[in-house]
Amino acid sequence: MQGTIKSLARSLAALLLIVLTGWSVPATAQEDLDQGMQSDLAGSLDEKSTSGFSWGGYLRNETAYRYDEPRTFTKIRNTFSLNLAYDFGSSARLYAAGWYYYDHVYDLFNYETIAARTRRDEKETLVFIETLKHEKDSDVTDLRELYLDLYLPSMDVRIGRQFVVWGVIEGIRVVDEINPMDFRELILPELLDYRIPLWTLKVDYYLEQGALQFLYIPDLTFHKPAPGGSEWELFQVLDKTTLPENGRPEFAEYGLRWSGNVWDADVSLSYFYTWDDYPTTFRVISDADVQTADPTTELAILPTYKRMAMYGSTLTKEIGGNIVKAELVYATGKYFAVVDEDQDGDGFLDADGEIERPHWRWALGYDFSWGGADFSPAIAQWIITNYNNYILTDEVDTTFNLFIRKPMQRYSSVFTLLGIYLWNFEEVYLKPKFTFNLTNNFQIMAGVDYFAGIRTQFGRAADTTAEGGLIDLEQRAQFLGNFRDNNRIFVEFKYSF
Repeated sequence: MQGTIKSLARSLAALLLIVLTGWSVPATAQEDLDQGMQSDLAGSLDEKSTSGFSWGGYLRNETAYRYDEPRTFTKIRNTFSLNLAYDFGSSARLYAAGWYYYDHVYDLFNYETIAARTRRDEKETLVFIETLKHEKDSDVTDLRELYLDLYLPSMDVRIGRQFVVWGVIEGIRVVDEINPMDFRELILPELLDYRIPLWTLKVDYYLEQGALQFLYIPDLTFHKPAPGGSEWELFQVLDKTTLPENGRPEFAEYGLRWSGNVWDADVSLSYFYTWDDYPTTFRVISDADVQTADPTTELAILPTYKRMAMYGSTLTKEIGGNIVKAELVYATGKYFAVVDEDQDGDGFLDADGEIERPHWRWALGYDFSWGGADFSPAIAQWIITNYNNYILTDEVDTTFNLFIRKPMQRYSSVFTLLGIYLWNFEEVYLKPKFTFNLTNNFQIMAGVDYFAGIRTQFGRAADTTAEGGLIDLEQRAQFLGNFRDNNRIFVEFKYSF
């Protein structure tokens, strides 16, 4: 795809230079997102307009302090964000957005302390800890959006680097799998901040009843892991991972979505032919490999990305002044890890450690107001069909989300609380936050990121009392619990212009 992307980027960049001089960075859609409202990023910006040209942006400082051992500042990040747009009358619009940020915490504190390595890997040898990467999430320049909008009779076309949101329940990915995620800070940033924009052709065709949307995505970009060795590291993409070939239509992603009103409800039906944004880790492992205690033994691990098809639907309906939201997906092509299974007796892990199974995803949300506050509880599940007990993932996986928003006019502030509970993992994430609007342009935010749960555990452990000196550990894959020592308080200062 690189040729396609470079050609598209050059064309849009040339047009941008004709219209204006400079580059851009995104402004702020996050106020609306904090309120649990989905909105188009460009439409929520604080812009200044002169003769078709508009601009806006913000300056922001984010400071975080981990109050668990080892106690330290973990982030002192300063961000400059800018957006630029030019309207060609009523027929077209060129938009660009990007940001630059630098984290001064690495200049002031020891990297190992910031990443909490000795605490996180206290059961590992010092040699193992010292050989971890020292990647930093700092000095980052990122072009977030660069697209051209064309407004035609009965049709809108957007071509360029952009976000596409299909979901209706904020913070839960069921139908909304278009843009991959950036895990540089796990799931802590604002919704659009941890989405990765993609070079996309999006066409909206308006019918008498509803609208059709077509997506063509040649940009094969996948989930981005946190910097290696950092406090948010959870997974890494290995250098030997097999990637689909960029720039060829047969490897591109395609989407088709119909949306309309049925019985006073906003309904959509969608099809997305995509790639799993996580690599499938095929591994050729023999019984001898499993029994060995030598950590230097090189295993045949063959990660690769696999095709998926997703058939989805969403519904939003007002009932008695409250809002009911629902999402449903049937997905094929997803692979799930298997453990300790050799049914054919050949001495190797069956199915190269991964087995394909269709699965269902669904979510239900309910937005209501009570006592001057807005509440948005939601439940989501994954259900694997044709389940086998040797699949590492549970047959049914359940998540509960709660978002509360309470304006306090006396102090010109807003209190929000985000809560996530992973039922199967018995893990919790809580984020209470206060936002103080000192002026129309200046905000101060303060809050807490709190994690509770247990860590991931695989393999075997040394035990001098056991036969062979090893014992089998409970095999478990965790998510939020891996970061239980990263609890922190944070403060943000933001000036929008």
